[in-house]
Amino acid sequence: MQRSTLNPNRTFGVEIEFFGVRYDRVIEALTAEGIDVKHESYNHTTRRHWKLVYDSSVNKTGTGNSEGGHELVSPILKGKEGLAELGRVLAILTAIGAKVDKTCGFHVHHGANDLNLDGFKNLFAMYYKFEKWIDMLVPPSRRGNFNRYCKSIEQTQIDQMAAATTMNQLGGIFQSRYIKLNFQSFWVHGTIEFRQHGGTLEPNKGIQWVTFTQAMVERAMEQKIRVTHDRDAVDLDKQERRFRRMIFGDYKAGCLDNEYGQAFVFQTERRQHFQSRVA
Repeated sequence: MQRSTLNPNRTFGVEIEFFGVRYDRVIEALTAEGIDVKHESYNHTTRRHWKLVYDSSVNKTGTGNSEGGHELVSPILKGKEGLAELGRVLAILTAIGAKVDKTCGFHVHHGANDLNLDGFKNLFAMYYKFEKWIDMLVPPSRRGNFNRYCKSIEQTQIDQMAAATTMNQLGGIFQSRYIKLNFQSFWVHGTIEFRQHGGTLEPNKGIQWVTFTQAMVERAMEQKIRVTHDRDAVDLDKQERRFRRMIFGDYKAGCLDNEYGQAFVFQTERRQHFQSRVA
């Protein structure tokens, strides 16, 4: 892989779903720590500040909390400074008693205006090819095709994608925004949205997921990803090795001693964590 460290120019944004604390307490705590934040009615407008909105998808659904759910949406961030700000926000939410459960998600947008049609095709091929392995990096409620807010990429969509010659045709194939890799955000925000990760308030977990998914975007721009339909026949260990080779090339000592490498290692540890709970 050409780039092995965080791309300082690749913008990103996050949507943090949570519950358990009043909206005014969130605003107060973040403002006190120097975070520019405002409480707003629900909207899809990109702001220069953090915005806190009501989220009906987590409201009184498994939360046991009469306050309902919130979604905290970041402004456009980038680089190490952006990751540091994300970490601060997550730490503040944790400190004031915010909570997450299986109704919550942690959505990441990456700026994608520099991706062409082939770049998007590569990214969807990559996610489809390794979806079974990526499933094991997240809680069971975010796996497979069972969560209405992050559905799987279908083989029929991948087959249709091969014939697409325009971005409009690609958008017609991936019409829903409620899939693990949301193309529709490109038309609205100029981003590609990763929707699969479960809700989290852990700073390092959030930072590592942003970094990990950025590595996928960067890789998709560099070389064609071969689509294969043998993913169900390939065990997870082999899929993990294939993913590592795709991102980093031939394994060499020290090839993981960088930001993308450490994010990959973090995800493999997440997989081990979930597998140990099943064993």
